[in-house]
Amino acid sequence: MQLILTILLLWLALTLSGCSTGGGNSDSTADSAQQEVAQVDPADIGKRWGYIDWKGAVLIEPKYERALSYSDGFAAVKQGGKWGFIDKSGELVIKPQFLEARPFKNEVAPVRADNWKWGFIDASGTQIVKPEFDDVKSWGDGLGPVKQGDKWGFVDKTGNLVVKPTYDDAKPFGDGLAPVLVKDKWGFVDTSGTLKVEPAFETAESYTDGVSEVRQNGQFGFADSNGNFQLRPELASRSAYSEGLAPVKKEGLWGYVDRKGDVVIKYKFDEAEKFSEGRALVKINSKFGYINKNGKLVIKPKYNEGLAFSDGRAAVCVRVEEE
Repeated sequence: MQLILTILLLWLALTLSGCSTGGGNSDSTADSAQQEVAQVDPADIGKRWGYIDWKGAVLIEPKYERALSYSDGFAAVKQGGKWGFIDKSGELVIKPQFLEARPFKNEVAPVRADNWKWGFIDASGTQIVKPEFDDVKSWGDGLGPVKQGDKWGFVDKTGNLVVKPTYDDAKPFGDGLAPVLVKDKWGFVDTSGTLKVEPAFETAESYTDGVSEVRQNGQFGFADSNGNFQLRPELASRSAYSEGLAPVKKEGLWGYVDRKGDVVIKYKFDEAEKFSEGRALVKINSKFGYINKNGKLVIKPKYNEGLAFSDGRAAVCVRVEEE
């Protein structure tokens, strides 16, 4: 009996350490292991994702290993260990073939190929930028931020690097300008790569309606397209707000306050997320549901996980029998 136990323990140790009695290329073995990890994620076992509407009615049955929010009319879903995209009817319009995928924006989506590099596809699933980058971000003004090594630049839809990777970080274009990080300060470049606003900000967001939310010398404000700073102290807490309300925690429970700081939804949730399309994801007794802006539960807490509403639907996760 002792001998059998010893043999079993030895076998277990060899298995966990990845030992093999055969030879072969170690890099190839590592690549195969990475591929297997990508296809069989323990976090996905026993769970399935689908989509519901504002009232909680099932729009798309839970059948995906993972699912993301809708954007541009499409949603990224994981099936059989790979990511693809469905339309609003639930039809698979881009078959699962990617290691990872992110939401569409401006009709372009970042995807990660089998070589573990990132590229971009269009709404038809056509690879418009080859997967050759270490990371990418959302598209804007016809360009996408891309990372090569430890530096960021921008690529156009032909795959041409119009702004060479020279920056420590970069964010999507908006209104013809994009935030770029030089050492520890953010500035802005135009679509030709010309530095239009010198790096002077501790933080900076993409431009919207002609201004960027920035922080300078510890103070929050707006920067116009010339980099002129306008102090706006209320922006310090703006990131927490959505649709006029912010989730806050007190004595272990979550509620919501308005911009005056007044409690408008009592502290009674185990977890609480931002509002989107008039609904907010909350957790009660280990399950997730959705409330309206009056704090009323409009979708009962019965989900294991959930995401914010987008395009009138939300991705939700339920536990199923292991297949």
